[in-house]
Amino acid sequence: MTAARGTRVRGRAAMRAIMAPAPLPVAPALGTLTPFDIYDLTRLDLSDVGGIAFTGDVDQLFLVEQQPLLDEFVGSGGRVLVNGHVQRPFITGLTKWRRLSYNGAEHLRLHRVNDHPVWAGTEPDQFLYNTGGAPRPTDPDQLARVGVAGFYGRGYYLDLPEGATVIHTIGAANAPIDYEFCLGRGRVLVHGGDDLAQFMSADRGTAHMHDQLCRWLEGS
Repeated sequence: MTAARGTRVRGRAAMRAIMAPAPLPVAPALGTLTPFDIYDLTRLDLSDVGGIAFTGDVDQLFLVEQQPLLDEFVGSGGRVLVNGHVQRPFITGLTKWRRLSYNGAEHLRLHRVNDHPVWAGTEPDQFLYNTGGAPRPTDPDQLARVGVAGFYGRGYYLDLPEGATVIHTIGAANAPIDYEFCLGRGRVLVHGGDDLAQFMSADRGTAHMHDQLCRWLEGS
């Protein structure tokens, strides 16, 4: 199994927990996010950590064992971003990801239900297509021809905790894919697809989301 890594925010900053075979440098665009090994979570001093971002490939079985620690972290005012497909809920209030039945890009189109500071200054269609590293066309029709949909998300969450705020839904069923909820004095933000950082780039016009995510994790 590969080693898991993550990111911590100090001075009410944020950390990023990730899975990687070796330590990876943090891209400058990730701002103040500091990577850490997820398996070091129980040895970290979280007293000066404002937020933690979990990548989608982290070991959920391990995190289930740390649920009391994570509940306490959020309940006392911390913030957490959960990426990916939750199958083993590891924070009170998380629910299981479900696969969406779809046939084509229109079934994967996002709909914004509520504004959120992490996505400020963006439109849902900016996240629909990936181009596999090729130059991203600016013409929407050309982008639809060469792009591939489904990376931002191809599933959804139901049975959301009471008081949860849905940010985006997906497809004609308007099924929730991005949502936020409160736990004690803290907040949990859930993105049900590939890591949100993958969709923060200059060619999409979304690079500013990096700083917005850091500020949200820091609670500022």
